[in-house]
Amino acid sequence: MMTCDARRTAVRNTLARNRAQALLVSDPVNVRYLTGFESSNAFLLIATEGAALFTDFRYRDAAEELARRQGLETVIITKGLARAVAGWCRAHGIRRAAFEDHHLTVASFRLLRTKARGIAWLPAAVPVASIRAVKDAAELRAIRRAVTVAEDAFRSIPPRAWVGLTELEAAEMLEERMRAAARRHGWHADRAFSSIVAAGANASMPHHTPSAARIRAGTLLKIDWGARVDGYCSDITRTLYLGRPDRRFKSIYATVLEAQRAAIKAVKPGVRLKDVDAAARTVIARAGHGECFGHGTGHGIGMQVHEGIAVNARSGDEAKPGMVFTIEPGIYVPGWGGIRVEDMVVVTRTGVRVLTRLAK
Repeated sequence: MMTCDARRTAVRNTLARNRAQALLVSDPVNVRYLTGFESSNAFLLIATEGAALFTDFRYRDAAEELARRQGLETVIITKGLARAVAGWCRAHGIRRAAFEDHHLTVASFRLLRTKARGIAWLPAAVPVASIRAVKDAAELRAIRRAVTVAEDAFRSIPPRAWVGLTELEAAEMLEERMRAAARRHGWHADRAFSSIVAAGANASMPHHTPSAARIRAGTLLKIDWGARVDGYCSDITRTLYLGRPDRRFKSIYATVLEAQRAAIKAVKPGVRLKDVDAAARTVIARAGHGECFGHGTGHGIGMQVHEGIAVNARSGDEAKPGMVFTIEPGIYVPGWGGIRVEDMVVVTRTGVRVLTRLAK
């Protein structure tokens, strides 16, 4: 298990590649990953020697207590972040610092350059996300809990219970079932994202927003949901047919399932994730539905539902042991509906393990 101190050491090891003496972390998820500190206003500056947590008066006591335990300095922001960061950098002889260009706004960056003259600011060439991509044992435990909660909630709802509800009511029911499932385990959970419930032709939209449309028997139902437990997420999709499925549904469903199995089979350490995407895409294209699969095959998941790595045709990522991502091919036909099957996998030293266990 990586401690917060070990994670900060991993960041320090990237500073040379970032051509910097320090990294300013502004993304609150990354601040939490590197310190365990969570607030609406927190920044972390990691230098080759030492690190400082910046926050405001509202969080002073909590920040100072955490900093004391972790050997960090605490800086309480009184005249703006830029001035506080500039002062700390000058006091520690920092002349080149990297920043998170995916998160820091242009306005904040301009202010930083103005207040911290004499310090060269560089976009981080090696982002914290690359470190977060590989999960440790504690993170995997939290993810498995999030999977358990999501699966327990879904299993508690028999297929007939969806019929007659609106999509909105169905989404709310599923989210309440997740909270109830977590309570039975003695955990706290909430939804990882707004659940997607799409009935009939609405399922042709990959990320349909649940509406007042009524769910009826004799139609398909696509459900995409996930839980957040101990700060980590799950993300699962299942597509049901509420009644006896027709030939078209069976055919498209079989193709999607074959595509998912091909993608999962392709996962192993060192494989390019663009090749995992290609494994799924080839199956769907061969079945004549290539134009109906317009999104990537998967995405990284952890503290955020979508994070870091991508499983798509443009991905430059390679699979490494400990990486967790989704495999979720789909076929979407306007006017008819859509079918997606999504599971979560973790790369092992020898191959891959599927974390989700729901029937498909």
